[in-house]
Amino acid sequence: MNELLERVMQKSLVTEWGIKQGMHVMGSQTPYEFLQKVRLYRTAPFSAQVTQDVLVMAGTEDHLVPLNQFSEQIATLTQVRSLTARLFTRFDQAQNHIQVGNIGLAVRVILDWLDGLQDRGKEA
Repeated sequence: MNELLERVMQKSLVTEWGIKQGMHVMGSQTPYEFLQKVRLYRTAPFSAQVTQDVLVMAGTEDHLVPLNQFSEQIATLTQVRSLTARLFTRFDQAQNHIQVGNIGLAVRVILDWLDGLQDRGKEA
């Protein structure tokens, strides 16, 4: 598996970066060890236990996180107090991973969401 992943990494700088960054973050010595560790990180088993306000953001052309995870995550958050979801598109120039291309818009969405929570707290 490591040999196969090494060959793929040689053909794609994005894949090479993603796997090497993942290995670094997870403290993995090999690409295969990284993939094994990543499989352990799943939110589905506890997402229904989340009860606070939640903001979910994603880019339509994220090169690391598949777009289907956006709607799948939202579907599992069944007990949240409030759920705000924002899908950034090419029109927003924020369609990439962590909204690179328009980070200012992403920060504005986060700040507006936080301000909205604060305003709701004052009303209560």
